[in-house]
Amino acid sequence: MTPVPIRTKTTRTEFVQAGFRWARVRSWHLSRSRTLNRWFSRLIVVAVFLAATFGTALRAAPPARSSKSAPPPSSGKIQQFQGASYVDVSTWASRFGLKSTWIEQGRRLQLSSDFTQMILEADRRELMINEMRVFLGEPIVASGGGLWIGSIDAQNMLGAILRPAGIAGKVPALRVICLDPGHGGNDTGTQNKALKLDEKRLTLDVAFRTKKLLEAKGYRVVMTRTDDRYVELEDRAAFANLYKSDLFVSIHFNAFPQPGVRGTETYILTRRTQRSTGGSKRERSDNVGVPGHAFDPWNAVIGYAMHRQLINKLGSFDRGLKFARFKVLTLLNCPGLLVESGYLSNEAEGRKIASASYRADLATAIFNGIEVYAAQLQRARE
Repeated sequence: MTPVPIRTKTTRTEFVQAGFRWARVRSWHLSRSRTLNRWFSRLIVVAVFLAATFGTALRAAPPARSSKSAPPPSSGKIQQFQGASYVDVSTWASRFGLKSTWIEQGRRLQLSSDFTQMILEADRRELMINEMRVFLGEPIVASGGGLWIGSIDAQNMLGAILRPAGIAGKVPALRVICLDPGHGGNDTGTQNKALKLDEKRLTLDVAFRTKKLLEAKGYRVVMTRTDDRYVELEDRAAFANLYKSDLFVSIHFNAFPQPGVRGTETYILTRRTQRSTGGSKRERSDNVGVPGHAFDPWNAVIGYAMHRQLINKLGSFDRGLKFARFKVLTLLNCPGLLVESGYLSNEAEGRKIASASYRADLATAIFNGIEVYAAQLQRARE
């Protein structure tokens, strides 16, 4: 298609024609100017009167308080530490019916109820919930004779775990589950060459076993890959979104240069403004919002449920419920998590993972975690 040329100059004829048009318009305006001026003068008089009347009233009225203003420091409920907002632990815990008892005055605190026991320690980014390790986005702070936890951790992490029914907004559905077997194709993932173990093959096996259990329960299950092929990280999340998945579970195995490292860890998406578990300091990228942040509280609920089932079923060393900005989690339109189910680089753990019975237990643990999450969703709807 030939582009239409754009003229930047006006011809003499056009200029003259424009002058005639302006003359006609000016004549019309002059004929009405006297009438408009009279009305305009009257409006000025009215405006001056109103300003004098209401201006005095406004000056006498007290300034309005912003609804976004923080509570006064004297309230002792919210403080700023290390560039983040914090809440007093004892005050927060009382809202959940948790009793506070010092283990070490001013440093270690136990929160307990009939069903929950939490142990917190100052200067640490993790705590224990019912003897399970849970990591926080902000370190616990000791101040004024008490302990303080980050406001985001209190609301979107610990509060969500303790009381899923209290999470604001619509309760997610749970009909379509996307299983994501890690790696594939030319990406073998971690390996144990001595035992001839490739992560890509093991994750696919576990995914198929989990799929069978879920489908027997009536769930619809989709998989990001069903054979030995490479799938880009962005495409895995896009696949889950395309099928309108209600939950995303990425299955992996770990490795480390030191062969003694072992255990199971579960990852959910790092919340906005917070550091990932492996982050030693705040980065500018921590402030970037992503689609997955819309499900922060429910990520905590499924993450906690899943990690507990993995640890209980497998009996493996507890490496904790952690945070990371994995690309497969950032782009999701549903709650999601990534499980690192063991270390292939550890001799004993590698041999366990090599056995079909252990992988069957792993699939059962993933299934159980999803079932616990489903029950919490149902209670939240009631």
